[in-house]
Amino acid sequence: MHKYKFLLLLLFVYSAFFAQQKDYSFGYRLEYTPDSTDVLNTKVEDFTLFINKGKSYFVSDIFLKRDSILKSLEKSQDFNFNFSKISNTRFKSVIIKENKSISFYDNVLKYYFSYQENSNFPWNIFPDKQKIGEYNVQKATTEYGGRKWIAWFTTDLPYQDGPYKFGGLPGLIVKMEDTNNNYRYQLISIKKKSFPDNVIFTEKYLKQHKEVSKEDYIKAMKNINDNMINEAASTGLTISPESMEQVKKNLNKRNNPIELK
Repeated sequence: MHKYKFLLLLLFVYSAFFAQQKDYSFGYRLEYTPDSTDVLNTKVEDFTLFINKGKSYFVSDIFLKRDSILKSLEKSQDFNFNFSKISNTRFKSVIIKENKSISFYDNVLKYYFSYQENSNFPWNIFPDKQKIGEYNVQKATTEYGGRKWIAWFTTDLPYQDGPYKFGGLPGLIVKMEDTNNNYRYQLISIKKKSFPDNVIFTEKYLKQHKEVSKEDYIKAMKNINDNMINEAASTGLTISPESMEQVKKNLNKRNNPIELK
């Protein structure tokens, strides 16, 4: 009995300690297949989930880094930096989760959009358990965005969150993948890291996004992608005739978004 009470006390102290920490971030690695007709061609990108003051923020590390560099260049007035040294990213979204609400901010070229949705994912929790790395995890499934997803979550950490828009399980999602194996998130790091002072998290940046319904966002993005060459030209970008066909081929290969509907 005394041993049982001690374990309960230890768990309480451990949970209370983590709950007080506002400076933890969770690194996730995404492996994904951008072209559904070429499943052997996979790409990898790292993301970070920041938890700060009752909200969580999910963003691409590359997008975060590019923005940090822009901010430092603006302060130093150094306009000779070679941006070709920095990797580009397709994921320019900022996902903010708070309570049962998801705020999604995205931009492409000169367009900035945002929309809101609830986070009531229809989770099914199964008794299946295993160990991933140092964490004891349990299986759960859901359907979202036209895909069926399998999640493995741990109650070893007192957070009910996860990669992308996912959360609401009784623990932190350690691994998340769709059943077609097109998108696979894996927890790769936990760091004590202050919430970054980055312009993409500021109210000024977020407010420049035009708030629309999710349906209108999907329609707008499809229209932009279908007319990407003309849209790029309208921003001042010039594509040479000899590069036009290759650009069209590259655009056609981006046919497998994380949300199919």
